[in-house]
Amino acid sequence: MKAAFAVFLLILVGEVHAQESFVTVDGHRFHYYSKGLKKRKPGEPVLVFENGMGMGLGNWNSVIGELAQTAPVFSYDRAGVEKSEKIYRMPTVREVADNLKSILKTLNIAPPYVLVGHSMGGLYIRGYAGHYPDDVSGLVFLDPADFTETKENWNDIFRQLQVPEKRIDEMLYERLYTPANADSANYGPWSELQVLRALRKTDFAEVASLPVPNVPICFIVGGKFEVPPDRRSKDYDHARFFEIKTNFNIERWKKFIDSSSKGGTLLFLSKSGHYVHHDDPKAVIAAIKMMMESLGKTR
Repeated sequence: MKAAFAVFLLILVGEVHAQESFVTVDGHRFHYYSKGLKKRKPGEPVLVFENGMGMGLGNWNSVIGELAQTAPVFSYDRAGVEKSEKIYRMPTVREVADNLKSILKTLNIAPPYVLVGHSMGGLYIRGYAGHYPDDVSGLVFLDPADFTETKENWNDIFRQLQVPEKRIDEMLYERLYTPANADSANYGPWSELQVLRALRKTDFAEVASLPVPNVPICFIVGGKFEVPPDRRSKDYDHARFFEIKTNFNIERWKKFIDSSSKGGTLLFLSKSGHYVHHDDPKAVIAAIKMMMESLGKTR
């Protein structure tokens, strides 16, 4: 009986140190989750997670629990996504960075941070790292929206596939310049897509101009082609397009890693799709733990 009570007490104590709640910043409520902050040591980095486009913080359930045993963790829903309140301003890179900065400051979660971003979240952690480089001690990109690509890079893929130049121009227009009506019911996800399209039009000039903090950088890339047959292009070999694009991305991301003297890692998971942390959580957890070990900040 005493043993059973002791086990129950340990479970209860573990739950007390995990918190899912709301914080109000500039008059707007944000939903967040944190764990391990009460036991944080001085100077210990916090793992801060940025979700993919339109995704809530539950998207990290496959990895965040185990990572919380390595370091304190923090995740949240961006404005207009899941349980966080809508803010009728475009979620630009600067807007999202400033919101996150204010949230962390309001909750007294001081730097340093290891930022972990999936998909669109990868773009947003790049923005945060550029605007607040002194806050960051590491960057982990999970199959990110490619903030290093240019329109010419995109067109070069189709040239390798021997798509006619006229059709290439038409597809580029369809991708970036087709007007989109505002979707107020889903303002968060819709507006994030518009921000991504606007950045692609300028070859991500706003992001490219930002400094890269001199910290370890990790990219984890999914190599599994997932487009269902009914959604594949009739203009080109879609599987071959994915292969070429992935190879181009990897070459640019390797250069991005080299921009930091701290170096880093690029992990290619051939059996994983875009949601690499769902398809191979063990590999993702191991890579993040390896970064924490390189910082000398593991528990």
